[in-house]
Amino acid sequence: MKHKSFIILLITTALISPFTFAQNQQHQHRHKRANAFMIQGTVENMDEEPVPNAIVLIPELGISVPTDESGHFKFTGIKQGNYHIEVYADDYMDFISDSFQLRKDKTHFHVILSKKLSEEVVVTATRTEKLYAEVPVKTEVISHRDIKQKQAQNLADSLSLTTGVRVENKCQNCNFTQVRINGLEGKYSQILINNSPVFSSMIGVYGLEQLPSEMIDRVEVVKGGGSSLYGGNAVAGVVNVITKEPQSNQTSVEMHQESIAGNPFTNVGFRSTLVSEGGNTKGFLFADYKNRAPVELNGDNFSELGKLKNTSFGLNLYNHFPKLKGRLKLGFFRIHEERRGGDMFEKPPHEANLAEWIKSDLVEFSADWDHYLKQNLYYNLSFSIMNAKRETYYGAHKDPNAYGATQNPVLFLNAQVNYQTDSHLFTLGAQFKGENLQDKALGYNRIIDDEYNELGLFLQDDVKLSDTFSLLAGIRVSRHSMVDHFIFNPRMSLLVNFTSDIAWRTTFSTGFRAPQIFNEDLHITQVGGQGMIIENSSDLKEETSYSLSSGIDFGRQIGQNVLQLSIEGFFTLLTDSFTLSKKEYDPRENALVFERINGPDSRVYGVSIDLGYKRGSRLSWSAGWTFQKSRREKPEPDFHTKYFFRTPGSYGYARLNYTNSKLLCVELSAEYTGKMKVPHFAGYIPEDRLETTQPFLVMDAKLHRPFPITSHYKVILFLGTYNLLDSYQPDLDRGLERDSGYVYGPAKPRSIYAGIEFSF
Repeated sequence: MKHKSFIILLITTALISPFTFAQNQQHQHRHKRANAFMIQGTVENMDEEPVPNAIVLIPELGISVPTDESGHFKFTGIKQGNYHIEVYADDYMDFISDSFQLRKDKTHFHVILSKKLSEEVVVTATRTEKLYAEVPVKTEVISHRDIKQKQAQNLADSLSLTTGVRVENKCQNCNFTQVRINGLEGKYSQILINNSPVFSSMIGVYGLEQLPSEMIDRVEVVKGGGSSLYGGNAVAGVVNVITKEPQSNQTSVEMHQESIAGNPFTNVGFRSTLVSEGGNTKGFLFADYKNRAPVELNGDNFSELGKLKNTSFGLNLYNHFPKLKGRLKLGFFRIHEERRGGDMFEKPPHEANLAEWIKSDLVEFSADWDHYLKQNLYYNLSFSIMNAKRETYYGAHKDPNAYGATQNPVLFLNAQVNYQTDSHLFTLGAQFKGENLQDKALGYNRIIDDEYNELGLFLQDDVKLSDTFSLLAGIRVSRHSMVDHFIFNPRMSLLVNFTSDIAWRTTFSTGFRAPQIFNEDLHITQVGGQGMIIENSSDLKEETSYSLSSGIDFGRQIGQNVLQLSIEGFFTLLTDSFTLSKKEYDPRENALVFERINGPDSRVYGVSIDLGYKRGSRLSWSAGWTFQKSRREKPEPDFHTKYFFRTPGSYGYARLNYTNSKLLCVELSAEYTGKMKVPHFAGYIPEDRLETTQPFLVMDAKLHRPFPITSHYKVILFLGTYNLLDSYQPDLDRGLERDSGYVYGPAKPRSIYAGIEFSF
């Protein structure tokens, strides 16, 4: 019986054993899986674009994976323990993370790679794409990351914190801004959009604030005369706004809400990029909406910051033709803006005591064709057309005559051929710029209907003489419809690479500015109750600049650390500068008539110093300072001084950025402006006088934190303040008779903002 029971037990055990074994295997597998974790993340560059084919390594385990086309990577089956990751990619600095303890079932990393010091590509200095380390002309680059860190809303905001560059507010009513490069007024700077000089004098009055940051990929600034490549108005320097060419599929929406002395300012921005599967077709779409309530600060019921509503959108399309070795780019944007300063905003402008009302509409189309005929032979054909329309009211005392209208289409055509030999890059080009300006203020009997045409031919040789020496030489011949002779603009630059860390750049360049009727200050006198009419003298000559700069650049990269130092001296001679002379006797009523004549020469000279330190993508610090003198050869007639107005003898900035996506990201900046001479005209004060301003310091602070939802979706929350110390101009004029041009301080008082950005 016992034997029979044993047989039954043996048979039962045999039948159950496979199931028991399977259960044990499943249990062991679940146990192993419970102790196996995941490490994943994304690798992006400083412009928030994915970096494909980067190698992500876990040294403790000796395993690595590449990132995919979206910059994603993933490790699975990793046991608990202490690890760190390393990321390596061509043209980028190496990344080494802090040590971390793997405990959770998933650890996510957001890695940002910085370009190597020698890999920055610029185009403005030579009209060709070149590594900055190989360009003889010094070029300042403001990246999209810089713009976002500063929480800049437009081009004007983006240009601050750049050595030798100052953005100033020039009107207490309408708040128009201008950019000064090395001390010269904004009218001497040429604004480009993708290398095209379609910003006219009229468009430039409000254009710096109208171009939204959403459309900007980066800004390049070249100081000194640039007319050899870009024609008229490139006297003090060139500011080139470059829009984005997509590298990946990405969309972001940002909501920015600000309080300016208790008054709301809303900004909503949208950016989207699309790249086809093969990468040959790309699209970039942006849109932006701004709405600002008027801000009054000194109790006189007249605004210091005007009411503003701005809507803009645009589209860039790219298509590469691999068989043809060509690329076509089509661009379009439209900006519609209405701004108004003064008082009684609920009434029409002519029923207010004081009003500056401007309704602008900018539309731009562009096309660009690049084609490689051979590996060493390339040509470019491009055109841009911008049509600007504007309705205005610049008036006081309920003047019904102060309405006006302006239309200003600008056409730019460019043809350029580049030929590369062993050591020479020859560039031959032809450009045409046509502009029509119709400006009417019928109540003041002012009608401008002018056409300006400029044809230019340029030749440039960019030669690499040796590993140490590079030379850039070029000349342009221009014919302008307002000048009865040919204008020659040569330039020459020398680059000496003493070592891989030390470079010396020296540049001589020239620029010119042709006579035109329109002046950006027309409205300031007009608001006082009289229109301004400007006529050119019969023997008026073009303004001409001669610029010389020379400086040392030092940059050393050691692992994840980068140290940079730059010292540059500059000198500009401006000859035959335009000045206005009032006509004492003129039959026209209700208007002031001025004649534009050539005045004495002027000189600007000084030195700029830049210092920067970067620790990978986690920590960066930079500072810059400019010392300069700006003097006329003879005293100007109103205040009998040789000093340039609104030009401080010293100014500078400092900036600190700390990035920790798991904790907090911090951006701090400070901008200092020294003493300067500013004219103060009678109205609120009994008589004209020349003021010497006190220095002021503007500090900004921003905190933000990214919250990755998945590997594809991310939310960023941010909080910050502009002008933390409330360093606002204390002596602004008051009342109806105020001098609206007596503005020299920060653009706005202390402001607090918060917002959210959602990207996927």
